[in-house]
Amino acid sequence: MKKVLVLMSFLVACSFTSLFAQPPGGGQQMDPAQMKEMMKSRYKEPLNFLTDVQLDSVVNIVIDSRAGMRGMRDMSPEDRAAATKKATEARDKRLDAALPKDVSQKVKDALALQQQKMMQQRGNQ
Repeated sequence: MKKVLVLMSFLVACSFTSLFAQPPGGGQQMDPAQMKEMMKSRYKEPLNFLTDVQLDSVVNIVIDSRAGMRGMRDMSPEDRAAATKKATEARDKRLDAALPKDVSQKVKDALALQQQKMMQQRGNQ
């Protein structure tokens, strides 16, 4: 009888542990509109020199470039580095086409700084 109670309490403890291990929101993906609004609010401060139309363009370009990078997780580190460089160059070309040259360079610098911050945060976790 004691073994059964110990086993049952162990199973209950395991179920609670797995229940609380889930990320907030159940790990579900945000819908595209929510993602766009989140990114606009994230980039609003570092890119405060942009108009709302320019900020929308930048966010759309960044979302498109990130969508292209999703398949890179399964690549080898060398292939991933080359593909990331190629995707970044494509993103930069789109930014150059969408924005004036001086503004485009400021945006690229701000995005690079934002990426460094994210990498540092991931390293600290």
